[in-house]
Amino acid sequence: MKRIAVGLLSAVVGGSLLMGAGPASAERAALSVRIDSVNPNPVVVEDGRDTRVTIEVRTTDATRVELRLKPVSDRFRTQDAQEPKLFRHGDLWRFTTSFDESDFEGRWVAIADAYDKDGKKVTDEVNFSVQHEEGKAETRVYRFSADPGSVRKGRWVYFTGRLQVNDDDRWKSLRGEEVEIYFRKRGSSAWKFVTSADTGWKGTFRAKARAVRSGEYRAVFDGTDELAESASRSDWVRVYSRR
Repeated sequence: MKRIAVGLLSAVVGGSLLMGAGPASAERAALSVRIDSVNPNPVVVEDGRDTRVTIEVRTTDATRVELRLKPVSDRFRTQDAQEPKLFRHGDLWRFTTSFDESDFEGRWVAIADAYDKDGKKVTDEVNFSVQHEEGKAETRVYRFSADPGSVRKGRWVYFTGRLQVNDDDRWKSLRGEEVEIYFRKRGSSAWKFVTSADTGWKGTFRAKARAVRSGEYRAVFDGTDELAESASRSDWVRVYSRR
């Protein structure tokens, strides 16, 4: 993929990328240019993904618009950027490009230059920012168990397990996180919430619930802004009635 994180995004009236130019005014207005928006702002880039960015520019009496994007940094080095696309409708010029994790994180500036048929130029610029968002850390619910495996209706079922996070390919305990217990009866596809517990030392959790009917239980961690969600294997419990 060719990229131009700093580069020239330009279009000329009559070019193949232009669409639906508006009718000419009986009296031409003075040449002008204004960057209406940079969307999204901030530009949030996730690991391994491209984030599409749209810059809208409004002009009067322009036959060509050039748009430059560059970081506000003394440490900047020229990079490639994806070849931009342009759509035009009358005085609205819409540029689209994308950013990825290789692009500078911090403040950027978008600079629009508009030219009329005589080569006169006017300029406008706006600031925006790029943020890199790291991927969430992998988690797992380890050694989940629902005991006893066979229990009389109305008695307690006890749940235990550990919540762990992958830290540089090593599984470490997660303390102070909530784990929820869900139940699915025989023949059903729906999981229903039963109870929850917080993890303690070494990431362990303990909970209990009354036995109602036979089925399977599992433990679920919903995740956080930094931690990915995960679920345990299921554990079957048979419930029998008093004879």
